[in-house]
Amino acid sequence: NDVLLETYLRGVVPHEIGGDAPDAALQAQAILARTYVLRNLHRFEVDNYHLCADVNCQVYKGIGDTVARADRAIASTAGLVLTCGDELVDALYFATSGGVTAAYTDVWEGQPRPYLTAVLDSTKPLWDFTQFSLADEKNFRRFMGLKKGFNEDDWELFRWREETSLESIAEVLKQYFRRKKIPILFTRVQKVEVTERSTSGRVLRVKVTTDRDEIEISKDEVLTAFYPPISTLFYLDPLYKEDKKTLRGYAFVGGGFGHGVGLSQAGAYKLAELGLSGDRILQFYFPGTQLRSVADFEQF
Repeated sequence: NDVLLETYLRGVVPHEIGGDAPDAALQAQAILARTYVLRNLHRFEVDNYHLCADVNCQVYKGIGDTVARADRAIASTAGLVLTCGDELVDALYFATSGGVTAAYTDVWEGQPRPYLTAVLDSTKPLWDFTQFSLADEKNFRRFMGLKKGFNEDDWELFRWREETSLESIAEVLKQYFRRKKIPILFTRVQKVEVTERSTSGRVLRVKVTTDRDEIEISKDEVLTAFYPPISTLFYLDPLYKEDKKTLRGYAFVGGGFGHGVGLSQAGAYKLAELGLSGDRILQFYFPGTQLRSVADFEQF
């Protein structure tokens, strides 16, 4: 589609956060979606277009299925973008955090974004990261045992547990290697370990021991190299055969859905229901940022 920016947003906002989201959550989503577009205008320049229409950019479904409430949120925030200093923020968002958002460098390589840090996804003082870092495995497991008081605790994917066998882990890992065009030198997986976490509890490094060698998977690659985790906020519990000695697989025990960086769409629902405005929701998830008019930026 060749489409004007504000019209484009009508095909994005209700399909990203849901057309039935509270008004303030819709406004926050509209501002982020607008900021995302303008920050990423040159991403696909070599191919002569601006953005793709799926989750690799933002979900865009045209204007054949717009929602009046979302349209009002877009209109009420017209021209507003989220900034840090004189730059548009990296306007990232996801479905569910699992109780804590991730810093940019917890998930991807690159320069840290000062406004994309680990944020406790609650309006209550449920945890002190300075005293109890989630990089510590014992602290992390204790945190994951908390199930009430968070912005998302009534959402289905706030906490999850899925079991899988060593054979299944090996097959999914081989598929990952094929996609990456990496030679497959192993036959069986013997052991899987989380060897490093960030202070937000996100898995930074997983070590896989095979019948040939050890394989290391880092950060967001964990989500494509393994199934079933749907976020990097998880720990592993070993599963044994009837003899209680022979390892047969693992339970992935985790929380949240998505990369965890930026705004939690599920959390935004709750904050809006609690009475926070769209700009306050954005400041909650993007500390140290400000709303500005796109007219302030000459390049646009």
